Amino acid sequence: MRLSRLWHCRSSVPSLAAACLFAGLLAGCSPTLNWREVRLAPTRLQALMPCKPEEAAREVPLDGRTVTLHLAGCDADGATFVLGWTAVDPPGQLGSTLGAWQDAALQQAGLTAGPDAPAGRPFVPPGGTAVAQSVRIAATGRRPDGAALPLQAAWFAATGGSTPHALHAAVYGTPKTAEAAETFFAGLRLP
Repeated sequence: MRLSRLWHCRSSVPSLAAACLFAGLLAGCSPTLNWREVRLAPTRLQALMPCKPEEAAREVPLDGRTVTLHLAGCDADGATFVLGWTAVDPPGQLGSTLGAWQDAALQQAGLTAGPDAPAGRPFVPPGGTAVAQSVRIAATGRRPDGAALPLQAAWFAATGGSTPHALHAAVYGTPKTAEAAETFFAGLRLP
């Protein structure tokens, strides 16, 4: 399924998260990994993706305001690899934006948001900005049919430049190549 077609769903973060969750389930998966460096302008984010990502953007409600949320994603090795970002203005809302995004994504994956959410560990890629909401989690959510859906996700921040950015990286499903998810997360950097 082409990423641009995912935007035909409702204009909300939960529908966005659902689109990310199920893009890989609806599309054919590539049996090979073709790692490439991806630069996501205007952010400073550079990432390694195992396939050529498609990009899309849409305005969604998040943290009490409307933001433009950008996605880049692709399917490879039996999983869906997704990067997301949004500019945060005013900059003082960087942490709350990350927290709201995290809650919405976990809730959409059938996981409890808030105090009962899966425990995360701090996650600040090289060059990133440490805020309390910068975390990485591994959990098992649910597909609409009730089947288990493994999820590895990180939310992190970048300052510097003219505008701070809230960023998200996720792997939905279990890649057939054991080290694929670790390569993806280790490849995130903000030079």
